[in-house]
Amino acid sequence: MFKTTLGAFALAGAALCSAPAAAHVTLETQQAAPNSTYRATFRVPHGCDGAPTIRFTVRLPEGVTIAQPMPKAGWTLRTVARGEAGSGHGATAPLSEIIWEGGRLESAHYDEFVIRMRLPNTPGELLYIPVVQDCPEGKQAAWTEIPEAGRRITDYRMPAPAVRLLPRN
Repeated sequence: MFKTTLGAFALAGAALCSAPAAAHVTLETQQAAPNSTYRATFRVPHGCDGAPTIRFTVRLPEGVTIAQPMPKAGWTLRTVARGEAGSGHGATAPLSEIIWEGGRLESAHYDEFVIRMRLPNTPGELLYIPVVQDCPEGKQAAWTEIPEAGRRITDYRMPAPAVRLLPRN
């Protein structure tokens, strides 16, 4: 039994050493249907090298046609339009950025930022959604790296969160 337990601990330790660091911004749900409404919940596990997060910016990729951020108590919400609004009742311009600022997420705490968005109609695509955490004194954690063809996300230190658009059946 001792050998079995020791072997299990060794195997678990090896798996932990080879896994990518889990201390980066990720999406709670990492798969969705193309051309669907998606609730993007960005999980923020820490600040910038011990400093609190005071601004959180999501850079929406091309193809996201509708985005509605969820307000957060204690934070100011600001959006940046990608272009002009379309026509029709309630038409708004697509957004390029969503920014929460003025709040304070201490580095020792965890929080989530939520956006409801319409995903592109590109089945099988891995859609990267870059985010940037700004902290006092110019510190920043920019989770914006998008893997080049033939490379894996684990090859990068600051990967952008991503959602896989499922293939059509």
